Order: sequence, then structure tokens, then C-alpha cells
Amino acid sequence: MALQGVVMNSEVINGTPFYLNEPKRALDFLVEKLGFVRRGNPMSKKQNIAMLCDKYGNFYEIFSNNRKGVNSKNDFNLIINTSDCLQDFYNVNPKGLSALNKPHYVPEGLAFEISDPWGNKYTFLEKRDYTN
Repeated sequence: MALQGVVMNSEVINGTPFYLNEPKRALDFLVEKLGFVRRGNPMSKKQNIAMLCDKYGNFYEIFSNNRKGVNSKNDFNLIINTSDCLQDFYNVNPKGLSALNKPHYVPEGLAFEISDPWGNKYTFLEKRDYTN
């Protein structure tokens, strides 16, 4: 499954292709464990695209392709933009998910990572502007 672009509240962000292990299961993980909602028709063999929406109103257009290799250079995290990183961090534990790290500051804001059972990583990012 490759992430070709992310639409967030009408803003389009083009990203590097994102490859997932077990694309169908990873898509189900996003819906069942992280609360994403599928928009439009579900992924089919003719159309390898799934539209997902998170609880913040961010839209993700995901294209189905398997990861090219375990140690592939195409090993990127799916960035999940959040408005409250700390709240999301404390919400993942009751869902049976464990964070790979605690919330920490990165140049873009406050972030933490989780992984799914297939080794895909997801970064929750609360964007912050440190220039003020």
C-alpha cells in the first residue's frame, strides 16, 4: 500500500510512496484500531485506491502495493496529523496498542510512534510553530 498524497482539510501534500507489509490487514488496522473511516468504495482489484479519513478530518488517499522488501529504502512512517499528541498517546494503550516511544519534540512539533503487528510504523504528529 503506498501513500501517494495526503489531503488534509483541502490542503494536498504529496509524499514519497509509502509501502506497507500486509496492505489489506494494515488498512483494516487503521480502521479498527485507530478509528479511521473509509470513504467511497472499498479497495478493489480494479481500483487500488482507498480513501480514509481520521477523526481530525484529514483525508488519506492510499494506493495498494506491497512493500518491496523488508529492508527497503521505501520504509517510511505514515504521518497521522493530530491536534493533541499527548491525548492520542494516552488513548493508544487502552486499545491494546503500545507506543514505540513517548511523545518527544521533533523539528515539526510533538510526535510519537506506534507499530502494527506487521511491522508498519505510524507517527502521530502535532504540528507546532517554534518561530514565534
